Amino acid sequence: MSANTGEAWPRKLAEAGGFAALIGVLWTIDTLTKRNAIVTRGYDFELYRLYVEQATSAVVVLLLVPAVAWWLDRFPLERERWFSAIVGHLIGTGLFATAHYFGMVGLRYIIYTLGDRGFVFSDFWVNNLLVEYQKDIKIYVAIVAIVAAYRYFRRQAAHEAPTATNRRLVVQTGTGESVIRPEQIRVLEAARNYVTVYTGDREYLIRQTLKHLEESLDMDAIVRCHRSYLVNLDYIEEIRNTETGSYVIRVTGGMEVPLSRGFRDSFRNRLAAETPPN
Repeated sequence: MSANTGEAWPRKLAEAGGFAALIGVLWTIDTLTKRNAIVTRGYDFELYRLYVEQATSAVVVLLLVPAVAWWLDRFPLERERWFSAIVGHLIGTGLFATAHYFGMVGLRYIIYTLGDRGFVFSDFWVNNLLVEYQKDIKIYVAIVAIVAAYRYFRRQAAHEAPTATNRRLVVQTGTGESVIRPEQIRVLEAARNYVTVYTGDREYLIRQTLKHLEESLDMDAIVRCHRSYLVNLDYIEEIRNTETGSYVIRVTGGMEVPLSRGFRDSFRNRLAAETPPN
Protein backbone atom coordinates (compact mmCIF):
# COMPACT_ATOMS: atom_id res chain seq x y z
CA MET A 1 0.00 0.00 0.00
CA SER A 2 1.17 3.54 -0.62
CA ALA A 3 1.20 6.49 1.67
CA ASN A 4 -1.87 7.85 -0.06
CA THR A 5 -4.06 5.04 1.18
CA GLY A 6 -7.12 6.17 3.08
CA GLU A 7 -6.57 9.92 2.80
CA ALA A 8 -6.01 10.72 -0.89
CA TRP A 9 -8.84 8.60 -2.25
CA PRO A 10 -11.45 11.43 -2.42
CA ARG A 11 -9.14 13.47 -4.67
CA LYS A 12 -8.21 10.45 -6.78
CA LEU A 13 -11.90 9.53 -7.12
CA ALA A 14 -12.69 13.08 -8.26
CA GLU A 15 -9.83 12.96 -10.79
CA ALA A 16 -11.05 9.63 -12.16
CA GLY A 17 -14.58 10.99 -12.37
CA GLY A 18 -13.35 14.04 -14.25
CA PHE A 19 -11.55 11.91 -16.82
CA ALA A 20 -14.58 9.64 -17.17
CA ALA A 21 -16.83 12.65 -17.74
CA LEU A 22 -14.45 14.13 -20.32
CA ILE A 23 -14.15 10.87 -22.24
CA GLY A 24 -17.91 10.38 -21.97
CA VAL A 25 -18.62 13.80 -23.48
CA LEU A 26 -16.12 13.28 -26.32
CA TRP A 27 -17.50 9.77 -26.97
CA THR A 28 -21.06 11.10 -27.09
CA ILE A 29 -20.16 13.87 -29.56
CA ASP A 30 -18.22 11.46 -31.79
CA THR A 31 -20.98 8.86 -31.65
CA LEU A 32 -23.73 11.34 -32.52
CA THR A 33 -21.64 12.68 -35.41
CA LYS A 34 -21.13 9.20 -36.85
CA ARG A 35 -24.77 8.27 -36.24
CA ASN A 36 -25.92 11.35 -38.11
CA ALA A 37 -23.66 10.45 -41.05
CA ILE A 38 -25.03 6.89 -41.16
CA VAL A 39 -28.66 8.00 -41.04
CA THR A 40 -28.48 10.96 -43.43
CA ARG A 41 -26.27 9.26 -46.02
CA GLY A 42 -27.98 5.89 -45.82
CA TYR A 43 -24.91 3.81 -44.97
CA ASP A 44 -25.52 0.09 -44.53
CA PHE A 45 -24.30 -0.09 -40.93
CA GLU A 46 -26.20 -1.19 -37.84
CA LEU A 47 -26.52 1.51 -35.21
CA TYR A 48 -26.17 -1.23 -32.59
CA ARG A 49 -22.69 -1.99 -33.84
CA LEU A 50 -21.83 1.70 -33.89
CA TYR A 51 -22.77 2.06 -30.22
CA VAL A 52 -20.87 -1.09 -29.24
CA GLU A 53 -17.73 -0.14 -31.12
CA GLN A 54 -17.73 3.41 -29.79
CA ALA A 55 -18.44 2.34 -26.22
CA THR A 56 -15.79 -0.41 -26.13
CA SER A 57 -13.19 2.01 -27.47
CA ALA A 58 -14.06 4.63 -24.85
CA VAL A 59 -14.06 2.12 -21.98
CA VAL A 60 -10.62 0.78 -22.88
CA VAL A 61 -9.21 4.31 -23.24
CA LEU A 62 -10.56 5.20 -19.80
CA LEU A 63 -9.01 2.07 -18.29
CA LEU A 64 -5.67 2.97 -19.87
CA VAL A 65 -5.53 6.50 -18.44
CA PRO A 66 -3.90 5.37 -15.12
CA ALA A 67 -1.32 3.41 -17.11
CA VAL A 68 -0.48 6.48 -19.22
CA ALA A 69 -0.21 8.60 -16.05
CA TRP A 70 2.14 5.99 -14.56
CA TRP A 71 4.20 5.99 -17.76
CA LEU A 72 4.41 9.77 -17.55
CA ASP A 73 5.89 9.37 -14.07
CA ARG A 74 8.57 7.11 -15.54
CA PHE A 75 9.28 9.51 -18.41
CA PRO A 76 8.45 13.02 -17.16
CA LEU A 77 8.35 15.96 -19.55
CA GLU A 78 11.47 17.65 -18.23
CA ARG A 79 14.01 19.66 -20.19
CA GLU A 80 16.92 17.84 -18.60
CA ARG A 81 15.52 14.47 -19.67
CA TRP A 82 14.10 15.38 -23.07
CA PHE A 83 15.73 12.51 -24.97
CA SER A 84 14.49 9.79 -22.62
CA ALA A 85 11.06 11.45 -22.61
CA ILE A 86 10.83 11.35 -26.42
CA VAL A 87 11.99 7.73 -26.64
CA GLY A 88 9.83 6.65 -23.71
CA HIS A 89 6.67 8.21 -25.09
CA LEU A 90 7.29 6.88 -28.60
CA ILE A 91 7.33 3.44 -27.01
CA GLY A 92 4.32 4.46 -24.95
CA THR A 93 2.25 5.24 -28.05
CA GLY A 94 2.90 1.75 -29.40
CA LEU A 95 2.01 0.07 -26.12
CA PHE A 96 -1.10 2.23 -25.76
CA ALA A 97 -2.32 1.53 -29.30
CA THR A 98 -1.74 -2.22 -28.93
CA ALA A 99 -3.56 -2.39 -25.59
CA HIS A 100 -6.39 -0.22 -26.92
CA TYR A 101 -6.85 -2.29 -30.07
CA PHE A 102 -6.85 -5.74 -28.48
CA GLY A 103 -8.81 -4.50 -25.48
CA MET A 104 -11.71 -3.14 -27.51
CA VAL A 105 -11.65 -6.14 -29.88
CA GLY A 106 -11.86 -8.46 -26.87
CA LEU A 107 -14.81 -6.54 -25.42
CA ARG A 108 -16.60 -6.58 -28.76
CA TYR A 109 -16.11 -10.31 -29.05
CA ILE A 110 -17.69 -10.82 -25.62
CA ILE A 111 -20.63 -8.47 -26.32
CA TYR A 112 -21.39 -9.82 -29.79
CA THR A 113 -21.09 -13.43 -28.63
CA LEU A 114 -23.44 -12.87 -25.71
CA GLY A 115 -25.84 -11.08 -28.04
CA ASP A 116 -25.80 -13.93 -30.57
CA ARG A 117 -24.66 -11.58 -33.31
CA GLY A 118 -21.39 -13.31 -34.04
CA PHE A 119 -17.90 -11.87 -34.28
CA VAL A 120 -15.13 -12.71 -36.72
CA PHE A 121 -11.58 -11.65 -35.96
CA SER A 122 -10.16 -9.92 -39.04
CA ASP A 123 -7.35 -11.59 -40.96
CA PHE A 124 -6.03 -8.07 -41.57
CA TRP A 125 -5.57 -7.27 -37.90
CA VAL A 126 -2.04 -5.95 -38.48
CA ASN A 127 -3.35 -3.37 -40.97
CA ASN A 128 -6.22 -2.54 -38.61
CA LEU A 129 -3.75 -2.07 -35.77
CA LEU A 130 -1.65 0.30 -37.85
CA VAL A 131 -4.76 2.30 -38.75
CA GLU A 132 -5.76 2.49 -35.09
CA TYR A 133 -2.20 3.46 -34.17
CA GLN A 134 -2.46 6.61 -36.28
CA LYS A 135 -5.56 7.64 -34.31
CA ASP A 136 -4.24 6.45 -30.97
CA ILE A 137 -1.17 8.67 -31.21
CA LYS A 138 -3.48 11.68 -30.95
CA ILE A 139 -5.39 10.14 -28.03
CA TYR A 140 -2.17 9.27 -26.20
CA VAL A 141 -0.73 12.76 -26.69
CA ALA A 142 -4.00 14.29 -25.49
CA ILE A 143 -4.00 12.17 -22.31
CA VAL A 144 -0.35 13.00 -21.57
CA ALA A 145 -1.01 16.70 -22.14
CA ILE A 146 -4.09 16.73 -19.91
CA VAL A 147 -2.40 14.79 -17.09
CA ALA A 148 0.76 16.93 -17.25
CA ALA A 149 -1.24 20.18 -17.37
CA TYR A 150 -3.47 19.07 -14.50
CA ARG A 151 -0.49 18.22 -12.33
CA TYR A 152 1.24 21.49 -13.17
CA PHE A 153 -1.74 23.74 -12.43
CA ARG A 154 -2.61 21.78 -9.31
CA ARG A 155 0.86 22.47 -7.96
CA GLN A 156 0.94 26.09 -9.08
CA ALA A 157 -2.58 27.12 -8.13
CA ALA A 158 -2.83 25.34 -4.82
CA HIS A 159 0.64 25.53 -3.39
CA GLU A 160 3.60 27.85 -3.39
CA ALA A 161 6.94 27.51 -1.64
CA PRO A 162 6.37 27.07 2.10
CA THR A 163 8.20 28.65 4.97
CA ALA A 164 9.03 26.79 8.14
CA THR A 165 9.58 29.00 11.18
CA ASN A 166 9.09 28.63 14.91
CA ARG A 167 7.91 25.04 14.67
CA ARG A 168 5.20 25.66 12.08
CA LEU A 169 4.78 25.34 8.33
CA VAL A 170 3.09 28.19 6.44
CA VAL A 171 1.73 27.08 3.08
CA GLN A 172 0.27 29.36 0.42
CA THR A 173 -2.97 27.87 -0.91
CA GLY A 174 -5.48 28.92 -3.52
CA THR A 175 -7.61 30.62 -0.88
CA GLY A 176 -4.93 32.10 1.35
CA GLU A 177 -2.50 30.57 3.81
CA SER A 178 -2.61 27.41 5.88
CA VAL A 179 -0.54 27.16 9.02
CA ILE A 180 0.49 23.60 9.83
CA ARG A 181 1.96 22.78 13.21
CA PRO A 182 4.53 19.97 13.17
CA GLU A 183 2.42 17.94 15.59
CA GLN A 184 -0.36 17.90 12.96
CA ILE A 185 1.92 16.26 10.39
CA ARG A 186 1.66 12.50 10.06
CA VAL A 187 3.74 11.80 6.96
CA LEU A 188 5.91 13.77 4.54
CA GLU A 189 6.37 12.19 1.10
CA ALA A 190 8.93 13.44 -1.42
CA ALA A 191 8.33 13.60 -5.17
CA ARG A 192 11.34 15.23 -6.85
CA ASN A 193 11.25 18.92 -5.86
CA TYR A 194 7.86 18.64 -4.19
CA VAL A 195 6.69 17.22 -0.90
CA THR A 196 3.21 16.03 0.03
CA VAL A 197 2.35 16.83 3.64
CA TYR A 198 -0.27 14.50 5.13
CA THR A 199 -2.20 15.70 8.15
CA GLY A 200 -5.22 14.11 9.77
CA ASP A 201 -7.80 15.47 7.34
CA ARG A 202 -5.91 17.08 4.45
CA GLU A 203 -2.87 16.83 2.25
CA TYR A 204 -0.74 19.67 0.91
CA LEU A 205 1.56 19.53 -2.10
CA ILE A 206 4.34 22.05 -1.62
CA ARG A 207 7.34 23.12 -3.67
CA GLN A 208 10.19 22.14 -1.38
CA THR A 209 12.70 19.37 -0.80
CA LEU A 210 12.30 16.78 1.90
CA LYS A 211 15.77 17.50 3.22
CA HIS A 212 14.97 21.18 3.71
CA LEU A 213 11.80 20.39 5.64
CA GLU A 214 13.61 17.80 7.73
CA GLU A 215 16.11 20.46 8.77
CA SER A 216 13.56 23.27 9.16
CA LEU A 217 10.90 21.54 11.25
CA ASP A 218 12.06 21.70 14.84
CA MET A 219 10.46 18.54 16.12
CA ASP A 220 12.26 15.39 17.26
CA ALA A 221 9.22 13.19 16.61
CA ILE A 222 9.38 13.70 12.83
CA VAL A 223 11.90 11.10 11.70
CA ARG A 224 13.18 9.86 8.35
CA CYS A 225 12.27 6.25 7.66
CA HIS A 226 13.04 6.18 3.93
CA ARG A 227 14.85 8.42 1.47
CA SER A 228 11.42 9.61 0.29
CA TYR A 229 9.51 9.67 3.60
CA LEU A 230 9.46 11.31 7.01
CA VAL A 231 7.00 10.04 9.60
CA ASN A 232 5.73 11.42 12.90
CA LEU A 233 6.50 8.93 15.64
CA ASP A 234 3.45 10.06 17.63
CA TYR A 235 1.10 8.63 14.99
CA ILE A 236 2.72 5.24 14.52
CA GLU A 237 0.35 2.37 15.25
CA GLU A 238 2.27 -0.60 13.88
CA ILE A 239 5.55 -1.65 12.30
CA ARG A 240 5.26 -4.96 10.51
CA ASN A 241 7.30 -7.26 8.34
CA THR A 242 5.87 -8.05 4.90
CA GLU A 243 6.02 -11.33 3.00
CA THR A 244 8.95 -10.01 0.96
CA GLY A 245 10.99 -9.30 4.09
CA SER A 246 10.63 -5.53 3.95
CA TYR A 247 9.07 -3.40 6.69
CA VAL A 248 6.15 -0.98 6.55
CA ILE A 249 4.91 1.54 9.08
CA ARG A 250 1.19 2.04 9.61
CA VAL A 251 0.14 5.39 11.04
CA THR A 252 -3.18 6.66 12.34
CA GLY A 253 -5.73 6.82 9.54
CA GLY A 254 -4.52 3.69 7.75
CA MET A 255 -1.62 5.15 5.77
CA GLU A 256 1.38 2.86 5.29
CA VAL A 257 4.91 3.98 4.44
CA PRO A 258 8.06 1.93 3.84
CA LEU A 259 10.83 1.54 6.41
CA SER A 260 13.98 1.06 4.36
CA ARG A 261 16.94 -1.02 5.43
CA GLY A 262 19.29 1.97 5.38
CA PHE A 263 17.26 3.95 7.93
CA ARG A 264 15.97 1.02 10.01
CA ASP A 265 18.50 1.18 12.86
CA SER A 266 18.47 4.97 13.26
CA PHE A 267 14.68 4.98 13.07
CA ARG A 268 14.34 2.36 15.78
CA ASN A 269 16.80 4.23 17.99
CA ARG A 270 14.77 7.42 17.64
CA LEU A 271 11.56 5.54 18.27
CA ALA A 272 13.00 3.97 21.42
CA ALA A 273 14.24 7.37 22.62
CA GLU A 274 10.82 8.97 22.11
CA THR A 275 8.90 6.09 23.72
CA PRO A 276 8.46 6.53 27.50
CA PRO A 277 9.46 3.53 29.63
CA ASN A 278 6.73 1.33 31.08
